[in-house]
Amino acid sequence: MRRLLPLLCAFLAFAACQQPKLQNTLPPDVRVDAYTQQSASKVDVLWVVDDSGSMAPRQENLAKNFQAFIDLFTKGGIDYRIAVTTTDIFKVQGQFKGSPRILTPSTANVAAAFAANVRVGTAGSPYEAGLQAAQMALDRQNLANAPNLAAIEQCKQACQKATVPLTCMDGCPAKTPVEFLRPDAYLYLIFVSDEEDESSQDIRFYWRSFETAKGIGNDGTVTTAAIIGDVPTNSCGATPGARYAALSALTGGDVGSVCDTSFASTLKKLATAAVGLKRKFAVVKKPNVQTLKVTVKYPCNTAADALKNCAETDKTACDGAPAEAVALACTPPMGGPDGWAYEPATQVVYFAGESVPGLHSSVEIQYYEEGTGP
Repeated sequence: MRRLLPLLCAFLAFAACQQPKLQNTLPPDVRVDAYTQQSASKVDVLWVVDDSGSMAPRQENLAKNFQAFIDLFTKGGIDYRIAVTTTDIFKVQGQFKGSPRILTPSTANVAAAFAANVRVGTAGSPYEAGLQAAQMALDRQNLANAPNLAAIEQCKQACQKATVPLTCMDGCPAKTPVEFLRPDAYLYLIFVSDEEDESSQDIRFYWRSFETAKGIGNDGTVTTAAIIGDVPTNSCGATPGARYAALSALTGGDVGSVCDTSFASTLKKLATAAVGLKRKFAVVKKPNVQTLKVTVKYPCNTAADALKNCAETDKTACDGAPAEAVALACTPPMGGPDGWAYEPATQVVYFAGESVPGLHSSVEIQYYEEGTGP
């Protein structure tokens, strides 16, 4: 007994020090729909930049603010390819500009390399046909890719005789890699012009052309965006880019203004879409709108800058938790240009402006179903 006494005392002292964490218990009829904010793993980005006489300051604006675009790719570990062509369908005809022609995560000082590539000059045709130029660029790339794609297909067929066919097939693309317009990558087209598109075909022709650029069945993996003259009017002398805006609407892409003194905020918005960050999250059941509560949880080691748009933050759950634990609670603002809103027609919660949940976050939507409530 004397030997057990010190052990018993030590145990009681240890137990007394343990303060159990209080956990909130929700009523049984409260729903919580949870979603993880994921990014695309591979993205090919083609910039189609107007190279006519008035574009020097716009190109410089792109060059100086590109870091706002590439930051999200770097932070998300995105396997990207970035190329630049121009709106000139007579001399350039969809050729990639600059050196290196295709930028990747291994490109040294990628922001400086893009800045050099995007300064495409102002000697291009005044007949700006950005959509047609993009089609030319993709057609060129498909032609260049044809031998490698054929070799990949042959490799996959040969793998059917292998001991582990699926493992064998997974290794085929690495044997004859495709530089751009990769079969397993999302395609993101960005048009930058201060003039209207003058391409020869209607909008839906180019929409369908871009949608099938990687073959039938890859619909939905292509998005277009644009930095253009505001529609219907603008204050900087640019021609409204109605055709570019219409195409972006068809593909779910964003539009920015070529009149902005800095493209930084637009480039950040375009990057958010390019890496696949979602702005819309469906609510499973029709909610009692008055009871909606939205929380975005981040890893405990998230930098303060990433949380600056939160109306409130709660780090309590991070106490004693691993740095990567998704437990830091952010309450995003409701409404306004940088807050969330519920869209009854589509039954989704939409995050506007700067409120879009960041990489690796978890979105929790808490509510009572319609017709019920506290």
